[in-house]
Amino acid sequence: MIRGLYRTQDRLLGCSARVHWSAGDAAPIVSKVVYMELGGVPEWSLLPSRDDYANHTFALEPDPLELG
Repeated sequence: MIRGLYRTQDRLLGCSARVHWSAGDAAPIVSKVVYMELGGVPEWSLLPSRDDYANHTFALEPDPLELG
């Protein structure tokens, strides 16, 4: 099981989830399909957007692969 942090749009993977480093080789970003196949928690529809996550936690460093 992997723990998702937020939804994002990755330049290489498209619709993706940023996941916790405890996901091992899957970290830090996995495609939506992989996230759902691995049973990511919380379920996809409950993952916050990158902006919502940043607004409720702390400012995120820019990631050159993330769009937006």
